[in-house]
Amino acid sequence: MPPLALASDQEIPTPPAKGPLNGLATLALAYGTISIVGAFAPPVRDITGTVPVPALILGATGWANAHRMNSAGRKQAMAGMATGLTGLILTLITR
Repeated sequence: MPPLALASDQEIPTPPAKGPLNGLATLALAYGTISIVGAFAPPVRDITGTVPVPALILGATGWANAHRMNSAGRKQAMAGMATGLTGLILTLITR
């Protein structure tokens, strides 16, 4: 099948631009998830025992950045703080 030809007055459509990304919120969610998983695995708990603290810090920083970036990653930062706090509580309980 031959490729579609555009008329001379038509432009090639461009994909929509992506919005800003909040890397701190993504890291907070990843660290929080690792901290919850690590709280239930005793051999891994010694390695991941301090991971909830950076998850909370990155979540708070990502949440503050979200206010400056038109709410980009706000829910992700909140989820990161929630999983980080849950991981911290679970790590302290299971020790």
